[in-house]
Amino acid sequence: MTAALTDPEAIRERFSEVMIDRPEKLQKHVKRVERGALRLAAIHELDRDVCAAAAAGHDLFRHCKGPELVALSRHYRVPITEDELAAPIVLHGPLAAAYARQTMYIEHDEILTAIAHHTTAHPDYSFEALAVFLADKIEPRKVRSDPGLAAVAAAAEQDLYAAAAMFLERRLTSQLNNGQPLHPLAVASRNAFLWRAL
Repeated sequence: MTAALTDPEAIRERFSEVMIDRPEKLQKHVKRVERGALRLAAIHELDRDVCAAAAAGHDLFRHCKGPELVALSRHYRVPITEDELAAPIVLHGPLAAAYARQTMYIEHDEILTAIAHHTTAHPDYSFEALAVFLADKIEPRKVRSDPGLAAVAAAAEQDLYAAAAMFLERRLTSQLNNGQPLHPLAVASRNAFLWRAL
Protein backbone atom coordinates (compact mmCIF):
# COMPACT_ATOMS: atom_id res chain seq x y z
CA MET A 1 0.00 0.00 0.00
CA THR A 2 1.32 3.45 -0.93
CA ALA A 3 1.99 5.75 2.00
CA ALA A 4 -0.05 8.94 2.16
CA LEU A 5 1.70 12.21 1.38
CA THR A 6 1.03 14.63 4.22
CA ASP A 7 4.06 16.94 4.28
CA PRO A 8 3.31 20.20 2.43
CA GLU A 9 6.83 20.50 1.04
CA ALA A 10 6.72 16.96 -0.36
CA ILE A 11 3.23 17.62 -1.74
CA ARG A 12 4.49 20.73 -3.53
CA GLU A 13 7.35 18.76 -5.07
CA ARG A 14 4.96 16.06 -6.25
CA PHE A 15 2.62 18.60 -7.85
CA SER A 16 5.59 20.26 -9.55
CA GLU A 17 6.61 16.91 -11.04
CA VAL A 18 3.14 16.41 -12.52
CA MET A 19 3.02 19.97 -13.87
CA ILE A 20 6.09 19.28 -16.04
CA ASP A 21 3.74 17.46 -18.45
CA ARG A 22 1.35 20.42 -18.68
CA PRO A 23 1.44 23.20 -21.31
CA GLU A 24 4.32 25.63 -20.81
CA LYS A 25 2.00 28.64 -20.57
CA LEU A 26 0.12 26.95 -17.72
CA GLN A 27 3.37 26.05 -15.95
CA LYS A 28 4.43 29.70 -16.04
CA HIS A 29 1.06 30.82 -14.66
CA VAL A 30 1.34 28.33 -11.79
CA LYS A 31 4.83 29.61 -10.95
CA ARG A 32 3.53 33.19 -10.86
CA VAL A 33 0.68 32.13 -8.58
CA GLU A 34 3.12 30.31 -6.32
CA ARG A 35 5.29 33.42 -6.02
CA GLY A 36 2.23 35.54 -5.32
CA ALA A 37 0.94 33.14 -2.67
CA LEU A 38 4.34 33.12 -0.96
CA ARG A 39 4.38 36.93 -1.02
CA LEU A 40 0.95 37.10 0.64
CA ALA A 41 2.04 34.43 3.11
CA ALA A 42 5.01 36.59 4.11
CA ILE A 43 2.86 39.72 4.48
CA HIS A 44 0.18 37.99 6.55
CA GLU A 45 2.46 35.55 8.41
CA LEU A 46 0.85 32.42 6.99
CA ASP A 47 2.14 28.87 6.51
CA ARG A 48 4.39 29.27 3.47
CA ASP A 49 4.61 25.54 2.73
CA VAL A 50 0.82 25.11 2.66
CA CYS A 51 0.46 28.14 0.37
CA ALA A 52 3.19 26.93 -1.99
CA ALA A 53 1.78 23.40 -2.18
CA ALA A 54 -1.78 24.53 -2.91
CA ALA A 55 -0.55 27.00 -5.53
CA ALA A 56 1.57 24.30 -7.19
CA GLY A 57 -1.42 21.97 -7.56
CA HIS A 58 -4.30 24.33 -8.23
CA ASP A 59 -4.33 24.09 -12.03
CA LEU A 60 -3.43 20.45 -12.71
CA PHE A 61 -6.44 20.17 -15.05
CA ARG A 62 -6.88 23.78 -16.22
CA HIS A 63 -5.74 22.82 -19.72
CA CYS A 64 -8.68 20.42 -20.21
CA LYS A 65 -11.78 21.38 -22.19
CA GLY A 66 -15.33 21.17 -20.83
CA PRO A 67 -16.34 17.68 -22.01
CA GLU A 68 -13.05 16.20 -20.78
CA LEU A 69 -13.45 17.93 -17.40
CA VAL A 70 -16.94 16.46 -17.03
CA ALA A 71 -15.79 12.97 -18.05
CA LEU A 72 -12.75 13.02 -15.75
CA SER A 73 -14.82 14.42 -12.88
CA ARG A 74 -17.28 11.57 -13.25
CA HIS A 75 -14.40 9.09 -13.38
CA TYR A 76 -12.95 10.43 -10.12
CA ARG A 77 -16.42 10.64 -8.54
CA VAL A 78 -16.49 14.42 -8.22
CA PRO A 79 -20.06 15.59 -7.51
CA ILE A 80 -21.29 17.72 -10.41
CA THR A 81 -24.08 20.27 -10.05
CA GLU A 82 -26.20 21.82 -12.79
CA ASP A 83 -24.18 25.02 -12.32
CA GLU A 84 -20.97 23.12 -13.09
CA LEU A 85 -22.45 21.36 -16.12
CA ALA A 86 -23.35 24.81 -17.42
CA ALA A 87 -19.78 26.06 -16.82
CA PRO A 88 -17.52 22.97 -16.65
CA ILE A 89 -14.34 25.03 -16.20
CA VAL A 90 -15.32 25.29 -12.52
CA LEU A 91 -14.66 21.54 -12.25
CA HIS A 92 -10.90 21.80 -12.79
CA GLY A 93 -10.34 22.58 -9.09
CA PRO A 94 -12.50 19.83 -7.57
CA LEU A 95 -11.07 17.41 -10.15
CA ALA A 96 -7.48 18.30 -9.23
CA ALA A 97 -8.23 17.76 -5.54
CA ALA A 98 -9.93 14.40 -6.18
CA TYR A 99 -7.12 13.27 -8.48
CA ALA A 100 -4.51 14.30 -5.90
CA ARG A 101 -6.24 12.33 -3.16
CA GLN A 102 -7.07 9.24 -5.21
CA THR A 103 -4.02 8.79 -7.44
CA MET A 104 -1.25 10.78 -5.75
CA TYR A 105 -2.26 9.70 -2.22
CA ILE A 106 -2.16 13.24 -0.93
CA GLU A 107 -3.84 13.61 2.45
CA HIS A 108 -3.89 17.24 3.53
CA ASP A 109 -7.39 18.68 3.84
CA GLU A 110 -6.35 22.34 3.92
CA ILE A 111 -4.29 22.07 0.72
CA LEU A 112 -6.92 20.01 -1.09
CA THR A 113 -9.74 22.36 -0.05
CA ALA A 114 -7.73 25.34 -1.31
CA ILE A 115 -7.26 23.58 -4.64
CA ALA A 116 -10.84 22.32 -4.95
CA HIS A 117 -12.46 25.73 -4.57
CA HIS A 118 -9.88 28.11 -6.04
CA THR A 119 -12.30 29.18 -8.79
CA THR A 120 -15.36 29.89 -6.64
CA ALA A 121 -13.70 30.28 -3.22
CA HIS A 122 -15.33 28.72 -0.16
CA PRO A 123 -16.96 30.39 2.88
CA ASP A 124 -14.83 28.30 5.26
CA TYR A 125 -11.50 28.95 3.55
CA SER A 126 -8.39 29.19 5.72
CA PHE A 127 -6.17 32.25 5.36
CA GLU A 128 -3.69 30.10 3.40
CA ALA A 129 -6.44 29.07 0.98
CA LEU A 130 -7.48 32.72 0.63
CA ALA A 131 -3.89 33.67 -0.19
CA VAL A 132 -3.78 31.09 -2.99
CA PHE A 133 -7.22 32.10 -4.28
CA LEU A 134 -6.15 35.74 -4.47
CA ALA A 135 -2.69 35.00 -5.87
CA ASP A 136 -4.41 33.20 -8.75
CA LYS A 137 -6.74 36.12 -9.42
CA ILE A 138 -4.18 38.95 -9.16
CA GLU A 139 -1.13 37.38 -10.73
CA PRO A 140 0.76 40.03 -12.76
CA ARG A 141 -0.44 38.99 -16.23
CA LYS A 142 -4.08 39.14 -15.15
CA VAL A 143 -3.62 42.59 -13.58
CA ARG A 144 -1.97 43.84 -16.80
CA SER A 145 -4.90 42.62 -18.89
CA ASP A 146 -7.49 43.91 -16.37
CA PRO A 147 -6.16 47.02 -14.56
CA GLY A 148 -9.23 47.02 -12.33
CA LEU A 149 -7.64 44.11 -10.48
CA ALA A 150 -4.93 46.45 -9.16
CA ALA A 151 -7.31 47.54 -6.40
CA VAL A 152 -7.84 43.90 -5.41
CA ALA A 153 -4.07 43.37 -5.38
CA ALA A 154 -3.59 46.40 -3.13
CA ALA A 155 -6.38 45.27 -0.80
CA ALA A 156 -4.83 41.79 -0.56
CA GLU A 157 -1.81 43.28 1.18
CA GLN A 158 -4.06 44.70 3.91
CA ASP A 159 -6.99 42.30 4.40
CA LEU A 160 -7.44 38.96 2.64
CA TYR A 161 -11.16 38.79 3.37
CA ALA A 162 -11.79 42.30 2.03
CA ALA A 163 -9.75 41.59 -1.11
CA ALA A 164 -11.52 38.29 -1.78
CA ALA A 165 -14.94 39.91 -1.26
CA MET A 166 -13.92 42.72 -3.63
CA PHE A 167 -12.80 40.26 -6.30
CA LEU A 168 -15.95 38.16 -6.02
CA GLU A 169 -18.12 41.29 -6.12
CA ARG A 170 -16.46 42.27 -9.43
CA ARG A 171 -16.85 38.79 -10.90
CA LEU A 172 -20.45 38.29 -9.77
CA THR A 173 -21.46 41.75 -11.02
CA SER A 174 -19.88 41.01 -14.40
CA GLN A 175 -21.67 37.66 -14.60
CA LEU A 176 -25.00 39.28 -13.71
CA ASN A 177 -24.49 42.00 -16.31
CA ASN A 178 -23.75 39.35 -18.93
CA GLY A 179 -26.75 37.20 -18.01
CA GLN A 180 -24.55 34.38 -16.72
CA PRO A 181 -25.53 32.10 -13.82
CA LEU A 182 -23.88 32.68 -10.44
CA HIS A 183 -22.22 29.74 -8.73
CA PRO A 184 -23.77 29.35 -5.24
CA LEU A 185 -20.37 28.87 -3.60
CA ALA A 186 -19.09 32.13 -5.06
CA VAL A 187 -22.14 33.98 -3.72
CA ALA A 188 -21.86 32.34 -0.29
CA SER A 189 -18.12 33.07 -0.18
CA ARG A 190 -18.60 36.71 -1.11
CA ASN A 191 -21.17 37.13 1.67
CA ALA A 192 -19.02 35.33 4.26
CA PHE A 193 -15.88 37.30 3.38
CA LEU A 194 -17.76 40.58 3.38
CA TRP A 195 -18.98 40.01 6.94
CA ARG A 196 -15.52 38.96 8.13
CA ALA A 197 -13.89 42.00 6.55
CA LEU A 198 -16.21 44.44 8.36
